[in-house]
Amino acid sequence: MKLFKKQLFGTVLEIGIYDEKIDENDLENIFEIVQNFENKYSRFKKGNYLWKLNKYKSAEIDEDLQTIINIAKKANELSKGHFDLTILPYLEEIGYGIYEENLEKNIGMENIFIENGKIFLKNNVCIEVGGIGKGYMVDVIFNNLKEKYKNFVINFGGDIRISGEKREFFLENPENEKKFIGKIEIENLALASSGANKRKTEKGHHLIDAKTGKPKNETLGVFVTHKLASLADTFATTLFVSPIDISLEILKQIDGLEAMILMKNGDIYKTKNFNFINKK
Repeated sequence: MKLFKKQLFGTVLEIGIYDEKIDENDLENIFEIVQNFENKYSRFKKGNYLWKLNKYKSAEIDEDLQTIINIAKKANELSKGHFDLTILPYLEEIGYGIYEENLEKNIGMENIFIENGKIFLKNNVCIEVGGIGKGYMVDVIFNNLKEKYKNFVINFGGDIRISGEKREFFLENPENEKKFIGKIEIENLALASSGANKRKTEKGHHLIDAKTGKPKNETLGVFVTHKLASLADTFATTLFVSPIDISLEILKQIDGLEAMILMKNGDIYKTKNFNFINKK
């Protein structure tokens, strides 16, 4: 196996390829694709496409953002509004952003319109793609690699997708990143997780319930598998920020979505086909 790494999106993108013949130019091209996506859609880069969209409220839309919006609208609908791309004002409020001025707290994906190749943000809403972006890029990387390679692992800051033989991954303890709670076996699947310990400020963590505008504190951690990393990533966040009754309903409605949800009160919810191996 040959491992390729690059720092992107404030984390590390790792690609391990097990095939014998590897063209390193392929990896350089992939890293460039991801870098271009970060430059365009990172909300921490003042003056980029996303910053201008949030400032001027309209822009040309590309296939990447169109796909992300479609996935987000599905998660928003199923979660009854608890997952929402327009939570940027709340993220800024807890100190997780770059805006110097206070943003209007207008929330709701019903204010996002796409028409004739353009996106429009009504009622002064602002969007961010952090709940989907890395998972979406894992799928883009996967599709690029799949054209030439059979056996590989993509790990983008914990958003994982594999091709080839079955592999095991340890699941980090949401309360202590130096420990693990067990492991999972996956084959030709993606794995994603959400936990409050990863990104937080003095005012709270980044996993915000759009209905309350506050970080969700009843959930401890969520682990999700699906064939697509974009859906695994999106619904790891969605299941974390939604009330548990809504989360359990979501798991019945998305084909192939498997999950384990850990609550702070000690309750654990796990779907039948989430292949968790408990720590001995």
